[in-house]
Amino acid sequence: MARCTHKGCGKEYDAASNSDGDCKYHSGGPVFHEGLKSWSCCNETNKPVMEFDQFMAIPGCTTGKHTEKTQVAQPAQVPAAEAPAATTSTDGVETYGSTPAETPSVSMAPSKAPTPPPVVEEEDDLSLPVPEGAKCKRLGCGAEWQGPASRGDGPEAGCTYHPQKPVFHEGSKGYLCCKPRVLEFDQFLKIPGCKTGHHLFVGSKSQGEELVDCRVDHYQTPLEVHVSAYSKNADKDRSQVTFADQSLTLDLYLPNNKRVKKTVTLYGPVVPDQCKFRILGSKVDITLIKPVAASWPLLELPAAGTELPPGYALTFGVSGRTGTVGGKEVVLSVEEAAKQGR
Repeated sequence: MARCTHKGCGKEYDAASNSDGDCKYHSGGPVFHEGLKSWSCCNETNKPVMEFDQFMAIPGCTTGKHTEKTQVAQPAQVPAAEAPAATTSTDGVETYGSTPAETPSVSMAPSKAPTPPPVVEEEDDLSLPVPEGAKCKRLGCGAEWQGPASRGDGPEAGCTYHPQKPVFHEGSKGYLCCKPRVLEFDQFLKIPGCKTGHHLFVGSKSQGEELVDCRVDHYQTPLEVHVSAYSKNADKDRSQVTFADQSLTLDLYLPNNKRVKKTVTLYGPVVPDQCKFRILGSKVDITLIKPVAASWPLLELPAAGTELPPGYALTFGVSGRTGTVGGKEVVLSVEEAAKQGR
């Protein structure tokens, strides 16, 4: 059967019975702005989201017939952001946004970056039922549940996917786990998975609890990283966040017997005894303290061998009269400086 090329659909269909209204899709293009993701055709009705899998799950806003024709996205209008006020420290480093009154000098002595621990990927608990119509949660797969054949040693159980997150930088699109970079969103959706395994339809349960993930967002200043772990109504008495030299661990108890257990290997070192957290109604606010002023391209240290696009996410800490635009020198982490031979 043919596969529909409408954005947000992608279903197989029988051309002989293709009727008006069978297809629900997005007539506009994707909008990526300041970490938020939405569709230009319905961003007033469907709120922008942070995570890529949430973006892919936004339901289509237009109905029509399925098609095999190549779709051309309408250009999306991205709102212009006001430039934040610039401040200059005593050593001449110009930064943007709120910064501490004093910025310690940065030691650029090369040091070996820690190797992130091996990633333990979640697998389906084969004893748990799978609802009809469920789709594989792994990035780049999206296969639909076909009954017992989609599990274990079944003929449809094989999954080809991307184990790491997507990365969007200066128009290029790809995944952290593999090399291909493309410009068009349609081409990005067609980047083949770089790892094989089994489908993930429902996840697993541990000791009667359902282990779930939570959305983690962050922004940074030269000396701090502010992290938000979105976990609504976490139990304040039992939930905990612990800090180590270059990691943080979330252990959050949620309603309906759900629990978040997540360890993040941070991109750079922190000062554990100065880090802190607050459990609020809709999220956990976390403040990480860096030992020296530095810009982290990512919150989490990527797997060994991962190469980021040049200049990716270096959003502050630039010296020179013109600030970020046209600046002469960026304030890098020690690990990044060592990589670049500084």
